[in-house]
Amino acid sequence: MAHSTPGSESVTTKLDMVQQFVDLAGEHLAGEPAMENARTVAERSADRLRLARGFTTIALAGTTGSGKSSMFNAFTTIDRSPAGILRPTTSEPYACVWGSLTFADELLDWLGVSSRRRFTRESALDANDEVGLRGMILLDLPDVDSVEPRHRAEVDRLLHLVDVVIWICDPQKYGDQLVHEGYLRQLASSREGLIVALNQTDRLQPAQLPKVGADLRQLLDEGGLSKVPLVPTSATGEVPQLPPAKRGPIKPKPGPFVAERSTRGHSGVSALRALLEPIILRGTLAEESVDRDLTASIADLSKLVGGPASPPTINPLVRGLSSAGTDAARIEQTIQAYAASASVGLPGPWAKAVEQAARSRLHELPAALGQAVAFADAQRPRRNWLPGGRKRADQKTEIVLRAEIDKVALRYVVEPVRRALAAYERSRTTLS
Repeated sequence: MAHSTPGSESVTTKLDMVQQFVDLAGEHLAGEPAMENARTVAERSADRLRLARGFTTIALAGTTGSGKSSMFNAFTTIDRSPAGILRPTTSEPYACVWGSLTFADELLDWLGVSSRRRFTRESALDANDEVGLRGMILLDLPDVDSVEPRHRAEVDRLLHLVDVVIWICDPQKYGDQLVHEGYLRQLASSREGLIVALNQTDRLQPAQLPKVGADLRQLLDEGGLSKVPLVPTSATGEVPQLPPAKRGPIKPKPGPFVAERSTRGHSGVSALRALLEPIILRGTLAEESVDRDLTASIADLSKLVGGPASPPTINPLVRGLSSAGTDAARIEQTIQAYAASASVGLPGPWAKAVEQAARSRLHELPAALGQAVAFADAQRPRRNWLPGGRKRADQKTEIVLRAEIDKVALRYVVEPVRRALAAYERSRTTLS
C-alpha cells in the first residue's frame, strides 16, 4: 500500500533537517519547548513515513453521549463499537479498515489499536459500493470528558497521530468550553484535517436545526475555525429540513453548514462521506500531515537561530582570572563577563546555553587557579640576589603563571563555550 509521491523527497529532507538540529542542539537546548516538540515530531514523522502511506487515518472524537460510536457503526454498517449515552462505553479505540487489514496491521500496531478491536469493512458482497472509502482507517476514540484519566490520555495521544479528526458534537453540549478551547482550537492550529459534525440532528425540530447550526458556526468562527467544515449528521435517521420556501425577491441567506441540503436532506453519514471520499482518493494526506508537522517544527526551530556567532578573545578572561586569584565571587564575575561577550547577537536560548557552558566547571576553578599559582611559584628562580635578580624572577614567575592560567581558562571555560558555539553554528547551517 506504500507508494512514493512527488513530495516524498521534500518531506525526507525536512525530516533530516529536524533530526540533525535535534542531534546537534539537543544537549544545549534541553527543555526548550520548540526543541522538545521537534524531538517528538521527528520521532513521530520517521515512524509514519516508514509505515503504509496509502492509508488515511480518520478519528471520531467527542464527548460522552455525542454519538461517536453510533456514527462509527453507521459508517461501517456493523455494530462493532458499543454505543451509550449516560456513561463512556468506549474504553479503547476501535478501528475499521477499508482495504487490506494485513497491509494496515503495522500501522494499527503503531496507533496502538488492539488486534481484538480492528476489522475490515469491505467484502465481496459490497462489490464497488465502498470503493470511495478504500484506503480509510476509521477509529472510534474514547470520550474526551471520560471520568477515567487513562481514556483522556489515550485520546490526546491518538489525536496527534491521525490524519483527520471528525469532532462529533451533539445539540445539548456543542458549546462545551472544554471542547472548543481544550481541543478544537488547538487541533485547528496544528492541522488541516478537521471536520466538525453536529450529530443527533434527528432529535431536533426542522426549525431548530438552522438556529443550532448557526450558533455552533459562530462559536467556531470566533475561535478561529472559520475554515473548518461543519456538517449536520445523524447516525439513526434523517436530518430535519424546513419545507421549501416560496420564491421571493429576497435571496435566502447561506446556511451555517458546509453544503446546502438536497431535497432529501442529509441522511446518515452521506454528508461526511462526501467530504472524506476526495481526501481518501488522493491518498496523500498522511504524507501531507507529516510535511505540515515538519514545516511547522522547522519554523519554530528557525526562531532559535540568528546570525553567525563571534567567539570572543581569551585575553580579558585570562586577565580577569589572574586578578581574581582564588576569590570565588570575582571568578564568577569574570566568567559572567566572558559568557556575555561570547553570546552577543545570539538568540536568548543559545545565550543561556553559552552561559551554562561557561559556568559548567565554575566550582572547579578556585582549586585549579590555586594549583596554577602554586606551580608558578615553584618555578620561581631562587638565585635572585644578583643585581636585578628579583625583577627577573618576578617576570619569569608572571610569564609562567600567565601560561598556567591560560591553560586553566581554555580547559575549564573556553572549550565548553566553543563547543556550544560550534553546535550553534552547525545547527544554524542545518536550517539554511
